Amino acid sequence: MKHIPMAGLSEMQRYWLITGSVGPRPIALVTSLAPDGLCNAAPFSAFNYMGEDPPLFAIAVVRYGEESHRLGEEKDTLANIRRREEFVVNMVDESIVDKAVQCGSDFPAHVSEAEAVGLTLEPSTTVLVPRIAEAPISWECRLFRMLDISAQRAIVFGEIVAMNFRDDLLDEERLRVNVDRFFPVGRLGGPHYCSTSERRRIPVPTYLATAGKPRE
Repeated sequence: MKHIPMAGLSEMQRYWLITGSVGPRPIALVTSLAPDGLCNAAPFSAFNYMGEDPPLFAIAVVRYGEESHRLGEEKDTLANIRRREEFVVNMVDESIVDKAVQCGSDFPAHVSEAEAVGLTLEPSTTVLVPRIAEAPISWECRLFRMLDISAQRAIVFGEIVAMNFRDDLLDEERLRVNVDRFFPVGRLGGPHYCSTSERRRIPVPTYLATAGKPRE
């Protein structure tokens, strides 16, 4: 085993090691509204759910780095969420992953990424921010809390107020997602992604057969 202390490493060195270690990571394609009503769309793979009561998730957003002509600027997504406190998380599957990744480019603030890459915007029901029509699942969200953890990064805690599912993905009677029809794409280190088409069911047993009920 190679031992690598974090102390003494640059920010980017830590980034490459951490993101190369944690995977596959889910991708949130976040739509948000600028003050003039323009809809921004940006993918984030520092993202996951945090609980059910209340239904929370977290997304980490960093400022533009040296790879961008917008060096040091706050990302449009974060600025829009600060102002409006509403946004939509659109899940990324195999059908839209290429366009979702293109949305991650450093478009100028006056450009709608969704429109630029050919994704369709559709009105949401409980928030003013549009959702991506092609996304298999969309969460309509409100800001729960925002932590500015450094000059470069903030963590957004969102509360899910409503969900939208492609018709074939929802078992309405059981209120379960048909996971055998949902093929999200995972992010690996760098510009590398993986599919989830291969499935394996591994139930978690209870310790005592006479107590507790395994989750199905």
